[in-house]
Amino acid sequence: MALHSNTSPVYVAFLFFLNYVFMTAGSGLSSESLSGLSAPYDELYYRGVRAYFREDWERAAEFLEKSISTRDKLQQTRRKCHDECLTAGDDKISKLDKEDFTLWDLGILDWIQVRAECVRFCMGRSVSPAALLPVSSDIEYEFGTRNAYNYLQVTYYKLDKMAKAASAAHTFFVANPSHLEMRNNIEKYRRLLGVKEESFLDREREQEQHWEMYDAAVLAESSSDWVKAVKKWKECVNETLKQTEECRAQCVMASRVIPEEPDNVQGIYERAADLSLSLLSCKQMCVTLVSTRPGRVSALEDFLPLQLEHLHIAQFKAGDLKGAVETLRSLLLFYPTDSDFLSNLELYTQTLEGDTEAQETGPMQEIAKYISRALQEKRLLYFGMANLDFKFSDPDLWTPEDVVPESLRETWRVEKEKLNEKLKQGEKVEEVDDSGFYAGGPVPVVGVTVTMDDQGLNGTNRVVLDGVLSQSECDRLMQLATVAASVGDGYRGRRSPHTPHEKFEGLTVLRALKLAQDGLVNQSDARLLHEIGETVKVLMDSYFRSHSVLYFAYTHLVCRSAIPVLGRSDLSHPVHVDNCILEPETRQCWREAPAFTHRDLSAVLYLNDDFEGGEFFFADRDAKTVTARVKPKCGRLVGFTSGPVNPHGVTAVTAARRCALALWLTTEKHHRDMEREEAEELWAADGKSVVKEETGDGESALKTARSGRSQGKERSKERERVTGRRDEL
Repeated sequence: MALHSNTSPVYVAFLFFLNYVFMTAGSGLSSESLSGLSAPYDELYYRGVRAYFREDWERAAEFLEKSISTRDKLQQTRRKCHDECLTAGDDKISKLDKEDFTLWDLGILDWIQVRAECVRFCMGRSVSPAALLPVSSDIEYEFGTRNAYNYLQVTYYKLDKMAKAASAAHTFFVANPSHLEMRNNIEKYRRLLGVKEESFLDREREQEQHWEMYDAAVLAESSSDWVKAVKKWKECVNETLKQTEECRAQCVMASRVIPEEPDNVQGIYERAADLSLSLLSCKQMCVTLVSTRPGRVSALEDFLPLQLEHLHIAQFKAGDLKGAVETLRSLLLFYPTDSDFLSNLELYTQTLEGDTEAQETGPMQEIAKYISRALQEKRLLYFGMANLDFKFSDPDLWTPEDVVPESLRETWRVEKEKLNEKLKQGEKVEEVDDSGFYAGGPVPVVGVTVTMDDQGLNGTNRVVLDGVLSQSECDRLMQLATVAASVGDGYRGRRSPHTPHEKFEGLTVLRALKLAQDGLVNQSDARLLHEIGETVKVLMDSYFRSHSVLYFAYTHLVCRSAIPVLGRSDLSHPVHVDNCILEPETRQCWREAPAFTHRDLSAVLYLNDDFEGGEFFFADRDAKTVTARVKPKCGRLVGFTSGPVNPHGVTAVTAARRCALALWLTTEKHHRDMEREEAEELWAADGKSVVKEETGDGESALKTARSGRSQGKERSKERERVTGRRDEL
């Protein structure tokens, strides 16, 4: 009975057991790097973080950079040794058919030991024993969220190395796109002298190239450039397969913690089976990892089949029918009974009538191997679920039923049907707002009327009120915004963080008070900005029948000015939700940091309408389907609950300048707007002292969060400080 290494996972598990023993033996003697060998990257990271909090910026930069480069080197070494040792010991396997069956297991162990020795020797040439030990889940999380770059961007800022700071900030932001503090920090870097656009590099780009290719392919499709689309989809498929193989190699080579002996002590075969199934599960989970875009929580379902579907359509439209047949046959390996795919194949073959060779083109070899290997692994994993109480979550929708043991099929069918139904329907169920707010309360301000309610806005807990401001009040606030822009308030005329085709200026209540104290604006206009916020709060509290005391979370007067450009297709503010992270692909909204989870009610009060574009709109959770539009005008207020029932965005401002007052309210007192309260205290002092002198040294302008999922919300105390509160509408 011949045995091949790629089809014997139970026995291969011995390799990892012995390999673990070989590679970690004696590793507890010292955590220091041996001469010329890589040190543990987790230890380097801890040293860097400790230096950071001691404000030893040189050492912090040194150790954090070393931790990143050492981790990269370790992964490269693992892949190199994986490839070098892939066939080690195979000569032992070829002799097994000739051996006495009673000695067969010993032959397997001999083969395993040869491969383990190969791996130990290969890794030992470059990596210290301590660096081969498993790292904690906390460290994996830190690197998974790119938090090392979060620390580095502040460290390099302190060291006055702005180009490196910009690169670190951008790298962190790619994986944390909702992190508003970092977004504002990046905008600050863009305004600094000596920081060029090429400084904003993603240092982890190599691991994300398949997403760049994916976006390029979609862009080519949108412009009907089918030849380019074919090229980009092919590149995307190949890079996806490459990244999957890289991930699987890391599963094989990464050190694992050997579990402690359970109460019912297992034999070596049971332990080997458990380790083997864990390895196979890790390999299968690579599908999910590769299919998850940086900064997203969930994977894009059926990522590889989706690419093949796009590719065969692009090939057909580009006139490459032979290629379309090959791709479609590859796609049918995933879904062999899909009626649409079979219909398309029939169309392609009929069109190729007379070209027998093209008609009989088979699937891509890489895809055929991918499917064959995946099915073998799934059979073993489902066997482990049915017989060994192993836990496994299948990452694929295309898994055929015959792979699943009979004892699990009923549960498997039910779960798959539920998932398919959700995907088919797009989870387009009636949205339920569990915020505790209920639209339809009275409007207690004279002259203010309800123009559109839930029914008119096709949603839940939404309203448009008119008459909140008079034309003269709008003019005064517009003048206030103009003066603030002319003297500068920390982001004068900078490009919008949401689009390169607009500039914006902004003003808070406290900043307006400072300008009034400096004699640059009228004190009455600064007070008007404050008083209007109070009016909006009264309206929101009453109309949405607040169940608790409301506090201002943030107030911001924002103007957006168009930068002339032809053929804009972007948005002034992309579709988002104010208190959770919207994930359009899964229609989920994750109420977790760095989202402003404390926000309960949102309001936008418009000051003008003499501009083009800039319409506010509500959208479905898919971020594509517009459910209602609101055209801005002086005194018009749009109010809504801040949660997932109300995704919204703003269309591009294509000409002139659009100004609005954005307000967020919260029921959580500890999240109240401290800047606003500071302004109120100064007014209450009846014009005595002005704001305390700014004593910062300028280096406190940038802040870091503990991790990619948390961010501070400190009071802004200086002109250039970047806070995490701004989210202009």
